[in-house]
Amino acid sequence: MALGCVMPLCARTNRALVVAIDEYPAGAGWNKIHATNDTRLVVPQFREMGYADDNISILINEQAMKAAITGQLRRLAKESAAGDFIYIHFSCHGQQMIDDNGDEPDGLDEALIPYDARRRYEKGVYEGENHLRDDELGVMLDAIRRKAGRGGNVVVVLDACHSGTADRAAGEDIYVRGTTYVFAPTGAHIPEPDGTKTVMHARKGRAYAPMTVLSACGPEEVNYEYLDAERCYYGSLTWA
Repeated sequence: MALGCVMPLCARTNRALVVAIDEYPAGAGWNKIHATNDTRLVVPQFREMGYADDNISILINEQAMKAAITGQLRRLAKESAAGDFIYIHFSCHGQQMIDDNGDEPDGLDEALIPYDARRRYEKGVYEGENHLRDDELGVMLDAIRRKAGRGGNVVVVLDACHSGTADRAAGEDIYVRGTTYVFAPTGAHIPEPDGTKTVMHARKGRAYAPMTVLSACGPEEVNYEYLDAERCYYGSLTWA
């Protein structure tokens, strides 16, 4: 009797999306970091593991506007199939912001910062529409997980932080990927972060691929960049 293979393993496609932003527009309020260096660590690994170039999407700096990021996530949901392995990597700034739907016990959402997101709330100018909230990201990840099915797998790496400092920390060689400034209207009550939750709420069920989220730090912690022996900066989680 011929031995058949398990369908999800035979048909599996490896897919990857990498978002790296380290130079935000002038006036956006974000300090320079070194996120694009992270692509030099992760992208060659995809090719070594046999990922087809057509299945590797990379958005760097001005390519990584919110619409482009969400477009790539929706593309993954559309093109993924049962049994696929999907790797999604964010290297950028992060920020907490006032929860907008009452689902957060501490009253704060966490958000990743696309290229066109500004650091400060300014009524009528910028009110957070380009922040990528954990809730919004979670919905799109659930769509991807549903397409990959229980035979698939989704890994999300978040080399950002939602606390820390808006600028370089004390010391010549220390950079931080985040800010203590909570995005909110002037005069809004800012809850104290309690550090009790993950960055996103994952849907559970037999129809969904399992998802592993690797975050560089908790919502209330600091993510420092790593300086290697050749004096090149990388995200600490990406380096690890």
